[in-house]
Amino acid sequence: MVETLRKEYGRLMSSQVFNAADMDYGLLERHRPMLAQMARMCGSVVSIFDMCARRHVFTSCNFSDLFGRQTDVEEMEVRMHPDDVLHLWQHAVSAFRYALACRTDVADCKFIVEYRISNASGRYVRVIEQQSVLESDRAGNVWLVLSVLDLSPDQSPLKAVKFGVFRKKDSSAVSIPGLPAGNMAGLSPREIEILQMVGDGMLSKEISDRLYISVHTVNTHRQRILEKLNVDNSMEAVKYASALGLLK
Repeated sequence: MVETLRKEYGRLMSSQVFNAADMDYGLLERHRPMLAQMARMCGSVVSIFDMCARRHVFTSCNFSDLFGRQTDVEEMEVRMHPDDVLHLWQHAVSAFRYALACRTDVADCKFIVEYRISNASGRYVRVIEQQSVLESDRAGNVWLVLSVLDLSPDQSPLKAVKFGVFRKKDSSAVSIPGLPAGNMAGLSPREIEILQMVGDGMLSKEISDRLYISVHTVNTHRQRILEKLNVDNSMEAVKYASALGLLK
């Protein structure tokens, strides 16, 4: 099944026809300083996959520090939990089909997946990967794909791979055939709204006044958010929800 999905993904890649004369790799060079700074400031592993060249053309220097010095981005699959590989390929094929069918919309989307990878000591840890289209070519082909990889704030046992697709402009969920709908954490729209306000530095009383609900109701929502995200405090909840693409 995995091999069938690999072949389908390769077929989808081959369906894009690139014109070498149109490939402006100066764009990639202009992105490099920003991507390197993102990796330094956020601690995220940042990489770019070139759909034309079919290889990674940028990987932040902190990749080995996070996952072990004998690993690089090209060896990711061999480090993935064997129970997650099939689901990840299913996600990749479904996401790529959507990207090719909705080229005008895909630039506003973030594709997010949470799965397991073995670290330097051989222990499986949960990671969250966000992917988005960094650049398309003049014909509208998906060209440079940006990946931002982080350790998940929740390191409890992962029962199943989690997927989500969100619009960058408002963090709303996008329904894609072959992928589950809704957000990855199971938060309600009201809970996401309240968590966004918490992330903006608002206190429960301020949120109460803004939403015309009682402070007790706000605090009840906040407690449920912590339970759903399996975190200890609001700041961890904000960090986790941001990594999942739920917050602006």
